Amino acid sequence: MLLEAGAALGGQGRGVLPGEMLLMALGVCTAMDIVSLLQKFKTPPLSLSVELNGSKRTEHPKSFETITAIYRIEGEIPADLAWKAVDSSYKKYSVVANSLRSQIIYHVILNNEELIQSPGVKQEKRSRFLT
Repeated sequence: MLLEAGAALGGQGRGVLPGEMLLMALGVCTAMDIVSLLQKFKTPPLSLSVELNGSKRTEHPKSFETITAIYRIEGEIPADLAWKAVDSSYKKYSVVANSLRSQIIYHVILNNEELIQSPGVKQEKRSRFLT
């Protein structure tokens, strides 16, 4: 993998920027946890993809202020187990997520329906609003 600096520092747009690499590491680490947990729950996913976006501070340190992760999961998986797998990755297992100081907002989309987590309330579903 080719790593490079941003254009302001002479980068030519042919490689991955360090911030992009961080997002990629977060996505891969959590996705591996989620698949492993869903297999452990005897509900392996048919597919899983993750989309990550970050909002950086404008002044130094230009670290991520917020990271949004969207997990698209397909398969015969109960909503509570899909949410539990993602939530457990962030709260317990992912070395990358637990190493970051950023607020991380995550969404879980199971079979084209976004899962909504409400504290102390049984898992809810709502129609997909993300495309």
